[in-house]
Amino acid sequence: MKIATAHVDLPNETKGGVAAQAHYLANALTDRGHEVTMFTFSPSFPECRYRVHQFTRPKQLRKVSSFLLAARLKQTDFSGFDVLHTHGDNYLLDGRHPQVRTFHGAAKDEMRSAVTIRRRIHQSVMISLELRGAAVADLCVGVSEATRSSIPSVEKIIPCGVDTSRFHSGKKSNNPTVLFVGTTEGRKRGQLLADIFLRDVKPRFPKAELWSVSDKDMTGDGIVNMGRVDFETLTDLFRRAWIFCLPSTYEGFGVPYIEAMASGTAVVATPNPGACEVLRGGKDGIVVNDGELGAALCSLFEHSARRKAMETAGIMRAQAFSWNRVAAQYEELYLDLIESNSRSSKNS
Repeated sequence: MKIATAHVDLPNETKGGVAAQAHYLANALTDRGHEVTMFTFSPSFPECRYRVHQFTRPKQLRKVSSFLLAARLKQTDFSGFDVLHTHGDNYLLDGRHPQVRTFHGAAKDEMRSAVTIRRRIHQSVMISLELRGAAVADLCVGVSEATRSSIPSVEKIIPCGVDTSRFHSGKKSNNPTVLFVGTTEGRKRGQLLADIFLRDVKPRFPKAELWSVSDKDMTGDGIVNMGRVDFETLTDLFRRAWIFCLPSTYEGFGVPYIEAMASGTAVVATPNPGACEVLRGGKDGIVVNDGELGAALCSLFEHSARRKAMETAGIMRAQAFSWNRVAAQYEELYLDLIESNSRSSKNS
């Protein structure tokens, strides 16, 4: 198949999770023998096994890239492709068939979890654009049931993926370690985890460390600030950590959870739609309220047998999210949609 796909940027220019998912899916589809072209503002980089069509973007319009991409896509002729698959910003693509739209979360859920007025306003605007995007697509995919519950137009659930060849188990750190990946403030709540670590964990386990891959440094005994790290460093941290903890208030899916499980690392989370679904309500990790978070971390440090059982279960669970499996689901969806569109064209 000739597949056109689109996202505003790629992982070489952003740390955004959707950019990474769009990139890895495009690579996986290319590996399965398809001709994939990504329409984006980012340049191609060595990891891209697919073609990149880079749109021009004036520097002064960078802050409105999402809206600009919608306009660029509207001006593009996709008639040479068998299917068009967007990861956002498709709301101006009326009459482009067959068209798939993947929702990696819901704007109204993002709005509820926003802690700044600016972000709340932005997500409120995106709500109507999401609804419009769902209306113009032939088929809407959600990455989780939580996403479908907020966007009723979602007909198919295909989860996010993880590269199980790069996220895999390995030797653990000598010291008890908790890994956090996210922002210190906002819905990811890194500072909350740091406070709990210093109050509840460090006194019981003096050698314990909190490894923080975050936007800002956090202070305290045992906190190791990594800042932003490259991909190879990140996968190494996931492998060596004893526990991965992301106490987010909202995740549409929660890719770091499956990255941790694939790495053979126990997962602790606070209740949010993505964590509850990916971890199957606590079957594949621990999901606890804020007040129980410290005790959950200490319990896993103390009981190695339980921690190792979670590591093994997590590796098994992560296989369901391998890129080959995810790409195969999209491949089947594309073929069905192309056939359906062909029948409709013949009957019209």
